[in-house]
Amino acid sequence: MNIQLVALIKQLILALSPEEQDWLKAQLVTKNNLPVARVVDLNLFSGILQLQEDPLEFQRQIRDEWT
Repeated sequence: MNIQLVALIKQLILALSPEEQDWLKAQLVTKNNLPVARVVDLNLFSGILQLQEDPLEFQRQIRDEWT
């Protein structure tokens, strides 16, 4: 889809009142049989990553794998 068109649609949707946005979301969900989005608490997945090497060197190694 055209990026400019998507940006325009986003602006139009954001210009709607919250009630109209909720109505539009409900219409899209029912017409497309989409599941209603649920809230996931991402704090369940938080933690501390402990590396055995320098984090920047690790990042460089990972990026080098892409090329």
